[in-house]
Amino acid sequence: MGTPPYPPPHQQQPLPDNPYAAQAGYAPSAPQPPYAQPHPPQYAQPHSPPYAQPYGAYAQGPACRICGATPAAPMTVRQHTGLLVGMRFSKVEGPLCRSCGTAIHRDLTTKTLAGGWWSPLSMFLFCPVTLLANLALHFRLKKLPYPVTPPPTGVVMNPGKPIHRRPAAYVMACVAAFYLSVALIGVLGG
Repeated sequence: MGTPPYPPPHQQQPLPDNPYAAQAGYAPSAPQPPYAQPHPPQYAQPHSPPYAQPYGAYAQGPACRICGATPAAPMTVRQHTGLLVGMRFSKVEGPLCRSCGTAIHRDLTTKTLAGGWWSPLSMFLFCPVTLLANLALHFRLKKLPYPVTPPPTGVVMNPGKPIHRRPAAYVMACVAAFYLSVALIGVLGG
């Protein structure tokens, strides 16, 4: 071992304007640096109970993967985005409590309603299938009771506004009304 990069505490000189420096007759005991310890410290076993248990292990059933509250149920919330040339699928799966599941369901379903219609195959196949799957999940979430154990993290997702009160949910309805009105004007005016 080489010499330490700084002198040990008993050899250090206090700075002249330091109000916390040792006063005459009093020198606070400073912790010894690691190189001065005669024996290595003893550490606890890494997998000793109860810390080896995951969140919610003491409650019945699985715990929510977001907040750790119980009860939670395994579920998959899906999102579909139709692009002009391609499409994109997203999903969140795992055990979710009612609060976190509702928040994720509302968010992904609203994004599907806003951006799931922009390719022909998405409009007639993938977007309606995704919305029907999320509708079935909505009824499963309604049957799930609210969390009975407080979440270990102390944070539960805020469900936010219902889907019908979010403006992004009406994007496709506005686009369809615009195209329908253009088509009617073209047929009647021309």
